[in-house]
Amino acid sequence: MKKNKQILIIPDVHGRPFWRYAEEHVGEYDKVIFLGDYVDPYAEEGIDPQTALYGLIDILDFYAAHPDKVVLLLGNHDMHYLSPHYLNLCACDRYDEEHAHMLHTLFTQGEPFLLAHEETPGSRRYLFTHAGVNIPWLRRNRNQIGQPDADHLNRLLQTDEGIETLAQAGMIRGGGYLTGSVIWADSDEIALSRPLPKVYQVFGHTQQLYGSPIITDHYACLDCRSCFSLDSTGIFTQLQK
Repeated sequence: MKKNKQILIIPDVHGRPFWRYAEEHVGEYDKVIFLGDYVDPYAEEGIDPQTALYGLIDILDFYAAHPDKVVLLLGNHDMHYLSPHYLNLCACDRYDEEHAHMLHTLFTQGEPFLLAHEETPGSRRYLFTHAGVNIPWLRRNRNQIGQPDADHLNRLLQTDEGIETLAQAGMIRGGGYLTGSVIWADSDEIALSRPLPKVYQVFGHTQQLYGSPIITDHYACLDCRSCFSLDSTGIFTQLQK
């Protein structure tokens, strides 16, 4: 009998401890996928930047212990530490000036971070990113991006021109573009865009204040401050709330 593949998904961390569920249950999953935004905590949640920094160090230790199982994706709050070029173009709010040098070292040392990852736990292809891919952003940057798959998206990290496509924020997020990039797109932009063909998108970024995810026939937005599992039948289960 074919094993029912299980994927653990960890949306935006921002210094919160909920991701530690993965440390306790890593043996139950085939993959553990972080959707990015590890630092730059919200002050109103009572988490200070240093605590978020230590949390990122622990996440990197967790990755080092399970490099074939753990996937670390980048969010917009990670890119402004990883890339000075991106920082000049599009710094996010809550930028941690005090720990920026250390964070740059963590995000660049060993290069474990990606923009996109794909899995096929059952019969359907899933594309995991921080904020989702929308058609207008793809069309606007077709010469840089090419195909909307993980391989092509990850190549954007290799050139200044690619970084520039990532720094594009949509008007709904205070930027100057109709829609934002794979690390900036609001879930409303994904909802209004034509779905990507032959792929199901999984992302975070747009915080769901009441703790319930947005799960549709074409995408799932999981920024709910809790972990989720995805099985081979395409069922998402919220594990903490």
